Amino acid sequence: MKKIFTLLFAVASLAAYSQISIPANSSKGTIVTQDNTTIEYRDLKYEKGKVTYKNAQTGIEEFLYDNSVKSILEKTNPENPVSAENTSVSPALTERKEEKLTSLSEIRGYLRQNNRSYKSGRTVSDIGSGLIIGGGAAFLIGGLSNVSKAEKSTLSSGAAKKGSSTPLICGIIAMAGGVVMKIAGGAQMRNAVKEYQNADAGKFTPVYYVVNDGNGVGMLMKF
Repeated sequence: MKKIFTLLFAVASLAAYSQISIPANSSKGTIVTQDNTTIEYRDLKYEKGKVTYKNAQTGIEEFLYDNSVKSILEKTNPENPVSAENTSVSPALTERKEEKLTSLSEIRGYLRQNNRSYKSGRTVSDIGSGLIIGGGAAFLIGGLSNVSKAEKSTLSSGAAKKGSSTPLICGIIAMAGGVVMKIAGGAQMRNAVKEYQNADAGKFTPVYYVVNDGNGVGMLMKF
């Protein structure tokens, strides 16, 4: 009976050992020995019942006999590893082509944020608006001041005292300058809007030639 148990144990041990798969070559992985010791290895080679490897922790070359190995777990690199830098695709290929805006308010809003010419024209227009408001205020205050002085002088001496014209002149000059700047700024913004609207239109630069032939002098426009 004892011999039978011994035989069964030997068969079971042989079956367990036969299930161990030891690769002939392996770049890296983990070895588990029969006493459950784990060893991280590099450059493993297996031949003639001997497992030779380099200990990944110590860098020392070591060896084991195959009957002392319980299992080997290989670590394989993912196929064709690609770094994050390489996987990033050029924005020119991934970004969706920007759709052209059609609404005038949307175009102005877009140009206000992205177009230097439009922003410059808007600044000039805003300064012009400020000058118009400031000049109008100066003209109004100067006019009221002159009226007030005239009334006081009439009541006190009976003769109207002429007020200063300086605030009125300054107000008029400021308003005139503001109107000019507002017009210039508005024209610059309108040109920017037109350029955006016509950005995708077919453009050509005509060249003009003066032609003098038997029929007289004329002009030729070449596209």
